[in-house]
Amino acid sequence: MRSVHRIRHLTTRSFSSLGARRIDDATAAWVAEALEPGEREVWAAMSRADQAEGVAVARAFGEASADDDPRWRAAALVHDAGKQVSGYGTFGRVYATLVIVLVGKARVREWAGLTGRVRPRVGWYAAHDDLGAELLRTAGARPEVAAWAAAHHRPDRWVATGIPEAVCRQLAQADGEL
Repeated sequence: MRSVHRIRHLTTRSFSSLGARRIDDATAAWVAEALEPGEREVWAAMSRADQAEGVAVARAFGEASADDDPRWRAAALVHDAGKQVSGYGTFGRVYATLVIVLVGKARVREWAGLTGRVRPRVGWYAAHDDLGAELLRTAGARPEVAAWAAAHHRPDRWVATGIPEAVCRQLAQADGEL
């Protein structure tokens, strides 16, 4: 059942990314209010589709949670920041996702350390959680924001984030993970 839900989530995300538009001024102000300067730099480098996804996740989290700590909104906004490392657009991401499904995420993640043109990029896409966390740490992001980027697909890492488990669960649900 989880795999059916995941496929539905990824399919919906792929189609929505095709029509991703620049966020409006009010949303941009709402985002800027939540992010610290280094986090804003990472946000600015994210694709329009990833920014739109971050906004959607942050809004869904805000609607579902009574915890209005700005760190959690920031974590939701930039959780997919590492996807920019692969340089893939929508169709490249669909290709990478299919490779990950066919080959296995753990094996594909190992490709991130290879040289070449195709495998490393697919590996970077698969390892976007760790790469995003590193981008955020390097930019001076709050520790919890970077930690959520690293842990958002891996519940076994939630305890080490310093984020309350209930917040981790709500962030993951807002992202369509649970």
